Amino acid sequence: MAQKNQEKGSTGGLPAATTPDRVRNVVLVGHSGAGKTTLVEALLAASGTIDRAGSVTAGTTVADHDPAAVRQQRSVALSCAPLEHAGVRVNLLDTPGYGDFVGELRAGLRAADAALFVVSAVDGMDAATAALWEECAAVDLPRAVAVARLDHPRADFDEAVALCQRVFGDDVLPLHLPMLGDDGESVAGLLALVTRRVHDYSAGLPATVREPDPQHLPAIAESRGELIEGIIAESEDETLMDRYLDGAEIDTDVLVGDLEKAVARGHLYPVLPVCATTGVGLDVLLDTLVSAFPPPLERPVPAVTGLDGSPRSPLAGDPDGPLVAEVVRTTVDRHLGRVCLVRVFSGTLRPGQPVHVAGHGRADRGRPDHDTDERIGALHRPLGAALREVAGCVAGDICAITGVGGAHTGDTVSATDEPLLLAPWEMPEPLLPVAVVPRHPDDGDALTRSLDRLIAGDPTVRLERDPQTHQLVLWCMGEAHADVLLDRLRADGAELDTEPVRVPLRETFTQAAAGHGRHVQQPGGHDQ
Repeated sequence: MAQKNQEKGSTGGLPAATTPDRVRNVVLVGHSGAGKTTLVEALLAASGTIDRAGSVTAGTTVADHDPAAVRQQRSVALSCAPLEHAGVRVNLLDTPGYGDFVGELRAGLRAADAALFVVSAVDGMDAATAALWEECAAVDLPRAVAVARLDHPRADFDEAVALCQRVFGDDVLPLHLPMLGDDGESVAGLLALVTRRVHDYSAGLPATVREPDPQHLPAIAESRGELIEGIIAESEDETLMDRYLDGAEIDTDVLVGDLEKAVARGHLYPVLPVCATTGVGLDVLLDTLVSAFPPPLERPVPAVTGLDGSPRSPLAGDPDGPLVAEVVRTTVDRHLGRVCLVRVFSGTLRPGQPVHVAGHGRADRGRPDHDTDERIGALHRPLGAALREVAGCVAGDICAITGVGGAHTGDTVSATDEPLLLAPWEMPEPLLPVAVVPRHPDDGDALTRSLDRLIAGDPTVRLERDPQTHQLVLWCMGEAHADVLLDRLRADGAELDTEPVRVPLRETFTQAAAGHGRHVQQPGGHDQ
């Protein structure tokens, strides 16, 4: 389904990245309905990766190609959508906003080097988004905010920015302001605060950059001062603040350079207004992703150990260094078999390369320890459901590999002569039990095989057989998660039904007690 709207060469139009500095890995996060998938679709169309943007309601988007996502009209899985802008490959990682699919969100954060928080100008944000901001701050992940859905009648950009500053902090500052059109309601352009220019989208993309009208100057001057002070506060030039306070005009190139450094280091968080429907702000957002977000070389590689847990020296993300990659998502294709979405942290992956696949076992979730040598089949550039073969994948890039039948989500792919293991990522415990049974007695083996593939692809799932009730229980994150998992099992050919989970009755003493009894013995008779 995802291939319907990308006949323009799909991923074949993207040349392979040869160096990590030509790659940006950006994860889009935000609450469900904020507009993440629609924004990804618009960015793909604006960059020329696809001919036209699909629709979430019509089920034609690149990212939401999963049948469950089409049916529920929301993202249920991590999806990778690469595009090229200004000679740089940007791997957009679209994540579900619904809490049941937190495992997919964790995978996207692991694979990314920066996060783009998508906040609706209509609905604001939820508590989970605020908690996620703190989680990104704990690992110094660079962040930016895109205020989306500006075309909605109830959209309020100023209120959205004020909310972000209350929740995220004072370092969240707008780079542009929306400019209303002649009707006084629709957004027709952006007012750039640093350059003091107008990006006019009246004629569509790309925007026409011109001088601002006189009525726009007060709004620019009011918001520009706070932004300039925020940029100067993070500048390495200690004389810049004194010059600014003395009334000196700071060169625009200096401000832009300091701004990009502050964003890449995670010290300042720009806010950009965007509208996926009208195209307002899409080119500005792409420029920001490329220029302000850091390349993989500027981000630390997760800690690695030997297979026995022995420490190893930190890696630097060198394409010529030791091979270390991580499986961030696993799916099963009817023709290709197991397909693994892989983030390469060090070294270079090539087709037909022998690799070592190792993973942290979770016996409590039905995931045993696994440690084996395998050979990669082919390397692919994923674009939703579409795959295009590539000749290699360097450190910092993301690709899909086939041929590794024993790989699970979260596994480490390394060299056979120097096997390594990446530190695992934290996953919450599933709380909703669902008892599954084969529909027919002969369907038990098919159900077991499908459950094994399901467990391999979703680390948030726990599978157990209750020794007292003898039920096969699938533990899920919630009802929406359970619905998706059952759909995937049935799509995999498993004939199954669900039944109520039985809870064995257990009794125990609740407090100390004393009792008195009398034993009466029969003195005689036939019952003695």
